Amino acid sequence: MKKPLHKHIGHHARRIHGHFTKYLYERDTIFATVWVFLFIVILGSIPLNLGFLNPIKLGLKDFDFNDISYSKLGKTKNDALDKRIVIVNIGMADRGGLSMFIDKVAAMGPKVMALDALFYEERDPVQDSLLTETFKRNKNLIAARKLVLSGKDGDTVKFAGDYLKGAHEYAHVNFFNDPATTIRYYEPFLEDYTKKEYASFSTAIVEAYDSNAFHKLEKKGHHLLINYTRSVHQYLVVEPEDLMAERVDDSTFYGKIVLFGYINNDPTNIDDKKFTPMNERFAGKSFPDMNGIVVHANIISMALDDNYIKKLPSWANLLIAIFVCWLHMSFFVRYYLESHIWFHLVAKIAQVASAIFFVWLGIYLFDRYRLKVDLKMSLIVIVLAVDVIYFYEAWAVWMHKRFKYKTVFKPHNH
Repeated sequence: MKKPLHKHIGHHARRIHGHFTKYLYERDTIFATVWVFLFIVILGSIPLNLGFLNPIKLGLKDFDFNDISYSKLGKTKNDALDKRIVIVNIGMADRGGLSMFIDKVAAMGPKVMALDALFYEERDPVQDSLLTETFKRNKNLIAARKLVLSGKDGDTVKFAGDYLKGAHEYAHVNFFNDPATTIRYYEPFLEDYTKKEYASFSTAIVEAYDSNAFHKLEKKGHHLLINYTRSVHQYLVVEPEDLMAERVDDSTFYGKIVLFGYINNDPTNIDDKKFTPMNERFAGKSFPDMNGIVVHANIISMALDDNYIKKLPSWANLLIAIFVCWLHMSFFVRYYLESHIWFHLVAKIAQVASAIFFVWLGIYLFDRYRLKVDLKMSLIVIVLAVDVIYFYEAWAVWMHKRFKYKTVFKPHNH
């Protein structure tokens, strides 16, 4: 008599469950799991100078599967134009030109203005004087500077790029990362050795525009993931010629955040461009993809929308890796002992299937729930588990012969 469908499914479910759990509580499974993490610690502590591996190491360091959410899954396609922020393209304007741009916009009543340009030295005295006076006149203007960390522990703060004085507020525009790496994080505040905090450019703009959004940002702490929601095309960009020819209505700027910064849409022009997760090539990038002022705009949008990415704590990621390793070790031990002829084939299939599943799961949680779960450790332990079994077996058999250690592994069991 043929079994009903639900019993047939239940029978196979119990079989699959048994494959994973039969040896789950065996001491060998638990100890072998511990061995995997010991191997990771030991390998990470070996001071090998493998120079030829540096390009690979750097490439992996700057790789994140979650970038696929931005570059391939269209994470930003449904986000509308942010009408609170207007970007004025300063192009290659000199200091006199910048003075005219700022004064022209100021006359139209923006709530906050911010200039993303650095001034390192004296140029034309007349133009320098014009821009300095413009800084003094406009109290709602935030000027850029570069924050430089020095000292033995990098806790001494100096500033650069703020040669022209007169602005009522300065804030640092630099991101503390290698120019060749992707900008995924930003520091809302930087603290020096005296515990004094310095607000970043984006943070200062948020504070000036929306105090409630700023207080929420303060509570988020340091080292925040940037939730990129818009490309340059999802912000209103005003070109300098349109501004000076009065082809822009006053309502364009009134009550808004106006960001003065350099914009170019030529993908091969890398002036003031950064690598971001929105790069179409999420691995092996060829050109930086986003101007710095647009990165700042994305940070501001994130803060104003309270649209932050939640990040699972490191201890939670470690617990997930331990559980994943334990479960896979039980599965591998079962096949190692009872079906050794199929062990390597089943193990490799399980490793590939698990890797695909965990990559998909991480991307899904990030894309759907704005939750970043770092599953790299889980992937590493799955890869190491198979080889660690051999080392553990040798140790367990030796311990059994020498000290009568109880183990499921027996001499020459395969």
